[in-house]
Amino acid sequence: MLFRSKMKFKIINKKEDQPTLEEAQEFVGGWVERILLKNGDIMLIDEEGKLKQNSINHKATDYWVKSFGMTDVIVGDAILIKQNALTDLW
Repeated sequence: MLFRSKMKFKIINKKEDQPTLEEAQEFVGGWVERILLKNGDIMLIDEEGKLKQNSINHKATDYWVKSFGMTDVIVGDAILIKQNALTDLW
């Protein structure tokens, strides 16, 4: 497996820009895991990212740490959907 040093991180600020499940799966590269952050934002990641030995996503991990402290890291590509952009989809 090739390791990428720069993982993708996308922030969604508008409801109309929210990805479908299929688009989110394509972006994160696998089955989507939904994480509810303490501020109400949602983060979408590959639920098997660690099993796939994906690289650490430093931007996504920063959001995790702000919400939960230094308890874990986020690996692989990730999408952050801001609370004001959420619909019933996620």
